[in-house]
Amino acid sequence: MKGLENNAAELFRLMDRVRKAWQSVTPCEHLSKSQFGTLMAIAHHGRMPGQSCTPSQEHGALTLTALAGAMHQSLPALSQRVSALEAQGYVERVPDPDDRRVIGVCVTPEGRTVMEVAYRRFGSILSRSIDYLGPQNFETLLHLLGELAIALEQAVAAQEEERESDSK
Repeated sequence: MKGLENNAAELFRLMDRVRKAWQSVTPCEHLSKSQFGTLMAIAHHGRMPGQSCTPSQEHGALTLTALAGAMHQSLPALSQRVSALEAQGYVERVPDPDDRRVIGVCVTPEGRTVMEVAYRRFGSILSRSIDYLGPQNFETLLHLLGELAIALEQAVAAQEEERESDSK
């Protein structure tokens, strides 16, 4: 059990350091990381660069519901972020040409410009991090972080299921 306690303490310590370092990373002056991620997802039709898209994602604007699902975020939180991006002129809501009741969202030319600035700045920070770690270690880190996210999500879901069954 002592090993588990030490591992938990070390994980908390390291995750806190990563969180603090990550908080200081800003894509650009007028854009938060969450806004940058949302702009990227909208620009890439609900997926991040490198992810494959479904046929429904290949053309046209993306609905907020589809975007929220693709980003694994709640619709209210995403809607609020998109509204802020819209107020800044970085995205616009557009009606679906086939169904005027459906409203999509797409990146404006101003949004693409700010994305380019953010890509350059974030890319510079990322390049320095990769240089420090080495490309192989960086790829391994990305893979392991993804695996850790899955493992934590599954552990939390299992714990919630146990609580629900215990309360019945």
